[in-house]
Amino acid sequence: MKETSPTLDCLRLRFEIQARKPIELPSYKGSTLRGALGMALKHSCCAARHRPCDSCLLRFSCLYVYFFETPRMGESPQDLRYRNAPHPFVLQILMDGPLRLEAGQLWSFDMTVIGRAIQWTPYLVMAAHRMGDIGIGKGRGTFDLRRVLSLNAHGHTWEELYSDGTLRLPKKKIALLPSSNGEPAWKHGRMRFRFLTPLRLVAQGEPVRRPDFPTLMATLLRRLENLCQFHADSNEPIGLNVPFSELLEKARSVQVVEDNTRWFDWERYSHRQGRKMRLGGLVGEVVYEGDWKTLAPLVSAGRWIHVGKGTSFGLGRYEFQNALKGE
Repeated sequence: MKETSPTLDCLRLRFEIQARKPIELPSYKGSTLRGALGMALKHSCCAARHRPCDSCLLRFSCLYVYFFETPRMGESPQDLRYRNAPHPFVLQILMDGPLRLEAGQLWSFDMTVIGRAIQWTPYLVMAAHRMGDIGIGKGRGTFDLRRVLSLNAHGHTWEELYSDGTLRLPKKKIALLPSSNGEPAWKHGRMRFRFLTPLRLVAQGEPVRRPDFPTLMATLLRRLENLCQFHADSNEPIGLNVPFSELLEKARSVQVVEDNTRWFDWERYSHRQGRKMRLGGLVGEVVYEGDWKTLAPLVSAGRWIHVGKGTSFGLGRYEFQNALKGE
C-alpha cells in the first residue's frame, strides 16, 4: 500500500421535493429512498436491460453498479481483503415517525456523496427526477424535484446546484481526513454522543450491544480506510495514512461515564435477496471521557460518512458535542 496522503472529500446534498400526489413513507425512510433512488438510477443509465449486473460486460463502468452494487476492483490480495466494497454515499435520514405528504406539500432529504462519486452528482440529480416520476412509498406517490443544495459542515446552504431546470457542478467540498477538515483540536474532557439512527457494530462476529468507544473507533478507522481504498481521488488504491496503533491506544483510554443507549430493531425487505431482514442497533446517548486531541478530527468525519453496518441506508448516524458546555 502506498504511504501517500490521500484526498477524500464529501459533498452533502439536500434534495427538496414537492408532492404531486400523496406520498406515504414509513418511520424509517432510508431503506425506501435508497431502493427508489437505486431503481431510478438503473432505469436512467442501464445499457443492458434485463441482464443481471454481476454478469454484465459493462459492470465495471456502470454508474448504477458503482453506487449501489459497488464492486471490488480486482482479485489482488489487497482487493480480497474486502468482502464487499463500501458504497460511495450515505442517506442522512432521521427516524422521526411515518410521513404523509399531501399534493403540493414540500419535503427534503439529505445525502452525502463521497470521494470520486462527487463527479457523478448530475446523475444523482437525474435519478432523483426519475424517482419523482416512478413514485415512492406506499401507493407510489409522485413528486417534482424543486431544488438540490449543497450544505457546509454546519448544515447551512453552501451552493444551489439545481433549480428551475438548471444544473450547476459543485465547487465546494468538505475534507474528511484529519489534516485539513478544520475541526478544533479538543483536549481532555467529556463528549456526549447521540446515535440518531441504529448503530450496528460487530465484534468477533457478534453484534455489539454496549457503546464501547474502542470498538466504535476501530470500526470508523476501517471504514475510512475502505473508503480511501476504493473512492479516494487517486489513479491507484491508496490507504489511510494515519497512525492506527497510536489512535487505537488513545481510543482504549476513552471511558463510558454515562450510558443512555438502547437496542432498537427494525425490518426492511430486500428485493435483491427476496426476504425480510432485521437490522438492529444502538440508539440514544452516551457520554465518553478521554483525550480527544488526535481523535476528534476522525470522529468529526464520521458524522458525514456514518459508521457500522447499513450506512448507505442511513444507519450509524451520530452527532456529538461537549458534554459540559453544550458546544
